[in-house]
Amino acid sequence: MPNRAVEDRWAVVTGASSVIGLEVARSLSEIGYSLILQGARHANALELLADELGSRGRRPVVVRANLASERGVDHLMATIRERTSHLDALCWLAAAGVMRPVSALSLHHLEWTFRVTAGSFAVVTAGLRPRVSIAVSSLGSQRIAPEYAAIGAAKSALETLVRYLAVELAPASSVFGLRVGLIDTPAARRLSRYEELEALLRRRAPMGRLVTPEDVAAAVVTMVTEMSSMASGSFLTVDGGVGLVL
Repeated sequence: MPNRAVEDRWAVVTGASSVIGLEVARSLSEIGYSLILQGARHANALELLADELGSRGRRPVVVRANLASERGVDHLMATIRERTSHLDALCWLAAAGVMRPVSALSLHHLEWTFRVTAGSFAVVTAGLRPRVSIAVSSLGSQRIAPEYAAIGAAKSALETLVRYLAVELAPASSVFGLRVGLIDTPAARRLSRYEELEALLRRRAPMGRLVTPEDVAAAVVTMVTEMSSMASGSFLTVDGGVGLVL
């Protein structure tokens, strides 16, 4: 891990109760960050993680907030402002969505997905202006996966907002995108024909395996501690090389 001192600096991880969020939080805690962990569901997982990290050092602050609502976004931002006058790092993993074909999506489904995945990221990032913000996207922002339309479209919007925020918040804040490949998680297993897709990507991946939550956490740490501010607005792809293979 990088040796850059980060004591007394705060980082926020949204979607922290996900498998990936847990690993990102652990990795940021290991390099000395005080953490604010947001989640809307799986409260027990968040509390267990907070207890785990607290036994090694400072206990994270846990925020239960529905990021599809203005009240939830306001609650998260108010909690952050109570802890620090200038947030050092924001890792945006919060995402929501319905796994259905486009023909089966309602306006409510789409609005909810866009609010959690992209809209709230823009509001929080623009409002708090962290030193560095990382929006975690997926290959589904550019490629087609069965029944992934709502989330894929929201991830595309998220990536567009990364570029706009990188320009609007410069030079004080850097905004990056982290585009990741398929990871074996409970959420991914909701995909239609998951097993078929997993087998295909394993065969195609030059690195010979799928991406893991630990891979994502390592990339986040690198981006937070070592990425040049001159790269603001750019995207790092962590997919084992799958996207390079025709």
